[in-house]
Parts: sequence; C-alpha cells; structure tokens
Amino acid sequence: MKPFRRPRSRHRYAPPQRVARRRNDVVSPPPGDRLVSIILAWQPLDRLLTGAIGYPRALMGVAGVCGIVIAIWSLTRFGDVIQDAEYRDPSFIVQGAYENSPLSQPLPPVPDDMVRFLTAYNQASALAAMQGRADVLSPYLTPDGPAWRAVMREYARRAETGERHQATLVRWGVLASDVTPEGAWVDTQEQWDVIITIGERIVSSRRGILTRNRYVLRRDDDGWRIVDIATTMLIR
Repeated sequence: MKPFRRPRSRHRYAPPQRVARRRNDVVSPPPGDRLVSIILAWQPLDRLLTGAIGYPRALMGVAGVCGIVIAIWSLTRFGDVIQDAEYRDPSFIVQGAYENSPLSQPLPPVPDDMVRFLTAYNQASALAAMQGRADVLSPYLTPDGPAWRAVMREYARRAETGERHQATLVRWGVLASDVTPEGAWVDTQEQWDVIITIGERIVSSRRGILTRNRYVLRRDDDGWRIVDIATTMLIR
C-alpha cells in the first residue's frame, strides 16, 4: 500500500509579512500623471492633436504669438512691480524727506580766495608729482603742520624708488566749508587719473580715482596755507 501524500500547491507559500511588503511596493502614479492620461485619452483632443501635427508651420506661428503675448504681459507686470516699489521703498521716502529738509538748501558760498588757493594747490601738486620735487608745495603748506611732514615722507620714499607720478585732475568740487577766527576747513571731492612710472616702465595706471578730502587751512600774512589734509579713497 502506497503511503498517502498531500498534494503540493503550485504556488510557494509566502509569509504574510512578505506579501504585505510586496503590496506596499506597488507605487501608484501621482495624480498629475493620471490627469494627463485621462486628458490624452479624450478622443476629440486626440483627433485635434493628430490633425495639428500635419501643419508644423502653423504650430510654430501659434507658439510664437503666445510667446510674444506672455513676454508683453510679463514686462507690464514687472513695470507695475517697480512702480509699486518706488512708492513703498524706504529709500524714496528718505530721499523725499532730505529734499524737504534744511540740509538740501544751497551751501553758503565759499570765499573766492579760498577756491583760487585750492585750485593753485592742486596744480602745484600735479607738477610736484611729475617732477618729484616736494619744494614745489612749500608755498601752500605750513612748515609746522602735519601735511608738510607727510609730503616730505612721501617724496623721500619716491626718491628711493625712482617713482614719478603723472597726475591729472579731471574734476573737483567743494562739498562743504566753514570759516572760523582760527582758520577754515573745506571738504572737496576730486577725481584723478594717475600714471606711475619708474624710469621708462609704467608700473601703475589708474583712471577715475575718486577721493574726498578735508583741507584744514590757516591764514597768515601771505594768505591761506594748508595745515593738514585728510583724504578718504572712495574709488581706487
């Protein structure tokens, strides 16, 4: 008599945990993909797209018109945003407040002799830099002031290195000034072009150097003289 055997199933037994894992691994398409599939499966739209493919030039024209319309709309919106920003930007509010403040009123006129003196000093400064001679500036500086000592140190350094500076004053103007019984001070803004050479070799060439300078002046028997100069480089 043959022993009884239980018939085997065609499918292998899988633990419940593995079956659950397999079901979780099935990723359903995102809602966007399902929506696109439904739209493309719509027969009238499918026939319209199929017919439009046969006219590529017409499609290009329609795409070009749509692009122009979108560009015009974007520029219009961008202009509106800029206009709104002008009204809301605090810098415009500050500018308007400054224009209405007493600081925006014209400055008191600078004495003519002081303007002529600073003009002559700038011309002498360019000549002294080109010749490498500090004595050219001596009529404009007080001998006991820090400005003269700084000039002597700088020109001694240039003599050691053999530097010559070709300086050209492009423009300058007075920002503020004040005259007191003890002397005066003048704030100027100056723009220079400077070429530095050693021998025949150009070692530096800079244009549009913008500086802000405060000249401390003192009047003696010969007129105005510079006691000290404080220079701030705005653009190197």
